[in-house]
Amino acid sequence: MATPMARSSGRAGADGVKQSFDRAEFRDSQGAFDYRVEQEAGAYFFDFIQRDTEHPIQGRRQLDYFIGSGAHARTFLLNFGGFLYESPVTYYSDSASWNASPGDAAFDYPNLTRPVLPGCLECHASAVQRIPDTQNAYASPPFREDGVACERCHGPGSDHIASGATMLNPAKLAPRERDSICEQCHLSGEIRVPKAGKDDQSFHPGERLENVVSVFVRAGAASQLRVTSHVENLAASACKRASGDKLWCGTCHDPHFVPSKNEKAAYYRSKCLGCHTTSDCRAPSASRQANDDDCTACHMPRNPPSDIEHVVFTDHSIPRRRIAASAAPSPDADLVLYGGGKAGARDLGLAYAMVGLREDNAAYLDRAFQLLKDAAAQGPTGADSLALAYLAQFYRDRRDDAHALPLYESSWRMDPAQSAVAAAIGAYWMQLKNVDQAVLFWNQALSISPALLLVRVNLAEALLRAGRSQEAQDVLRKALEFNPAFQPARDLLNRISK
Repeated sequence: MATPMARSSGRAGADGVKQSFDRAEFRDSQGAFDYRVEQEAGAYFFDFIQRDTEHPIQGRRQLDYFIGSGAHARTFLLNFGGFLYESPVTYYSDSASWNASPGDAAFDYPNLTRPVLPGCLECHASAVQRIPDTQNAYASPPFREDGVACERCHGPGSDHIASGATMLNPAKLAPRERDSICEQCHLSGEIRVPKAGKDDQSFHPGERLENVVSVFVRAGAASQLRVTSHVENLAASACKRASGDKLWCGTCHDPHFVPSKNEKAAYYRSKCLGCHTTSDCRAPSASRQANDDDCTACHMPRNPPSDIEHVVFTDHSIPRRRIAASAAPSPDADLVLYGGGKAGARDLGLAYAMVGLREDNAAYLDRAFQLLKDAAAQGPTGADSLALAYLAQFYRDRRDDAHALPLYESSWRMDPAQSAVAAAIGAYWMQLKNVDQAVLFWNQALSISPALLLVRVNLAEALLRAGRSQEAQDVLRKALEFNPAFQPARDLLNRISK
């Protein structure tokens, strides 16, 4: 319970976090909003107010839960009617300060509608209580146990209680099954694609991760230092290449124990000396003494990761000497399965689609389109609802509605819990001037993910056409409850009011 993994989630204010809620203030990088974080009457809040305007947009949100151990950072979750969203404010331990959450620095407004997906919670909390057929709704509490608990690595205790079966010991598993337990959260790759019929809760200790998710990396690219790239970085090290399966996360890390600051250098030095000798170190004696014979100070330096600002992480590639951060990989490099093997058209097509859309990478999007067409041509065994949804989007972007709409409808029949698919079908019904069907599908999209603010504006426009002005205003006011800074909803509401 004293390890960072056990402290990686909980209710706001627990675990000493309240000590960092001393009316902290910061301004977003765009200079548009000021933020203040504070504790009041045993609860925790952040306020936001627009700058340099006569009638500023402002608001307050309660911080209900936290994720992150606090070793580097800790961010917070907003609860809106049982749906969870990531707060735009994060506490960074290294600088003991508050700032924008990762990915939010580019916004010039409070990003209050970033859904917390089950995959995020699965790596920070235990016994996540997701509500089916929604994107980010959870029971109360959203997880039954704080942090990463015993069953994440040792399997279900219920089996042990019921039959006396031996609890799983990762160290005694075959290498792939052993390593998969760590990889479920510490292997990010360039993108992770769930296997057809699998989701973030499908992996169980003792299985191979590749049976649940395909992890892709860029071919020929040096592994970037990311927040969850420990597995990739270690695989790139000379130590791992020489040791093979003998070296794994558990060689140096005991998940039940973390050495104190004063013990850390000697503790990890003893791990290095399990393979190396003191004569292997060629650093000048004065340098070694200055670092208290701390092997990690030279060979596992702490550097800024490429995906998050305001923090530094340990480089597990174990460089022989300090090196500059590796250059960004080539944007047209092939995506390949981590660990080798050949990916099918469905998995590889989704990988190119997800990375291509994230990076606006035209080359990747073209590859994705062709691969997903190949997968769809194989019939139900080649393309599932997710693959068809992406393929439909590509056709829609090409203004090929004759192909796009049937694919969206096929995807919806396979899985009617996709908010993006429901929203797209609603748009097609509106285009066909069938307002009732458009309203039906947009309401379905919002039941899955209620903070789709553009969908709310479209729904309000449809309700206005149907002569349902009061309903349209209610939909827009709900949008502004989610985010009072969403200008399209404000503009339309003002237009209706006049």
